[in-house]
Amino acid sequence: MYVIKEYASFTEIIKWIDETIASLRQQLAENLKKLEDARARAEHAKKLKELLKTLAGEDISGPGKVIDLKDAKILINPDPVSELQVVEEAIERINRTILTLQNLKKALEPWSGVEVPNKITVVIKEGIPSSFILRL
Repeated sequence: MYVIKEYASFTEIIKWIDETIASLRQQLAENLKKLEDARARAEHAKKLKELLKTLAGEDISGPGKVIDLKDAKILINPDPVSELQVVEEAIERINRTILTLQNLKKALEPWSGVEVPNKITVVIKEGIPSSFILRL
């Protein structure tokens, strides 16, 4: 998703980046809790599958259904391992976004003292500024 925003200064952009990082860290903390729950369910399900396989002599549990929507997928009644993978992917993506924003903030800090005569237009792609348009 692309968003175009305008800021009066690079200091405002850095402030927005800080706020976004804080929000992402909060999301990360919430998702880490979900990850721990998913890991516990996955471990429990694994042990239960092994017990059922031992008792029944065959694997009687089946995975849920996955519907692929090209850029997304629907998991219907997923097994705990599949659910765990989805949560891990989300956490990895949040971590990459935080790291990218931290690096961008560091790169923009020298610009924070620059006074600009016009607003700075920022193109934001998937939550990360990708272009800065500075008119003199």
